[in-house]
Amino acid sequence: MNSSQANKAVKYHERVRQAQGKRITYIIFLFITNILTSQIKAPEMTEEFRLEYGKKILENTTRQLSRSKDTTYADYWNLALAHCLLSEDKNKVETLLLKSKAKNSKKFQSLIDDSSKYYGSLENLPFHVMLGKKFVNLLETKVTTDSEEKGPYVSDNDIPTKQLDIGLIETIKNLHIKDQKFRSLPDFLQNPNLIKKQRSLDDANSRELYEIFMKYGYPGISLVGSKNASKAAIIMTHTNSMELFKTLFPYALEAYQENDLSESVFILLVDRYHWRMDGKQIFGTQIGVPFYEENQIINFKKKYLLE
Repeated sequence: MNSSQANKAVKYHERVRQAQGKRITYIIFLFITNILTSQIKAPEMTEEFRLEYGKKILENTTRQLSRSKDTTYADYWNLALAHCLLSEDKNKVETLLLKSKAKNSKKFQSLIDDSSKYYGSLENLPFHVMLGKKFVNLLETKVTTDSEEKGPYVSDNDIPTKQLDIGLIETIKNLHIKDQKFRSLPDFLQNPNLIKKQRSLDDANSRELYEIFMKYGYPGISLVGSKNASKAAIIMTHTNSMELFKTLFPYALEAYQENDLSESVFILLVDRYHWRMDGKQIFGTQIGVPFYEENQIINFKKKYLLE
């Protein structure tokens, strides 16, 4: 390592140390059309899988809340989904959905839109299946929305602007635009030609992402801010080459261990990693993917998660 590379490494670790103790919560369970591009439609879940999946969502969201100073729209959505899958109190599910909508109505609507595409229609959403017309009425209900979401434990304002790499932020934003170019179209999952075009863009994005990781490490919160650190993860999940994904994954692990990547985003990458290797998952972020055995899950959590 030459002196220039050494200086960059020192600066990187200074940034991540300054970000220690700071966390951010993101929606992790239903970025469906953005994450599960290899699944053309939502799987038909068995009762056993519904219960196991709901249990995992509840467990992981509870963990996130215990490590965060705020409850976001994503947390309320995940809790509502967990209780919906576990067939619990309908009033509780409705209340949690209203809280999610009140927290950030714009992002809540985006979740509804993405979920409707994935499940084929609004009527096929688990929430609609459970609540029926009440769910439709809930979507039409006006709620008192925060003028600006208070947000997670870490916001970009917590990091001095001079420490953020503005050029890299713009690069990540541009990569994310290309990542969503065809995925954002309504018929993307049903159109093989669009999927082929998007895969080509994904390959180009992956090459550029590799160069970024080699130069900076994972572009984490202290370097590009919370939102763009999450965008980098989404781009990474769309890497077509498993060998490249395996090369990038340790950098994400290091960023998480240095508290420069939120746990909710990291476990999405962990599940994606194991799904592609073994066809199984640990945390329940990949809808329709089977879980490891419980004893294996316990060991994986010890391996990956911070205490």
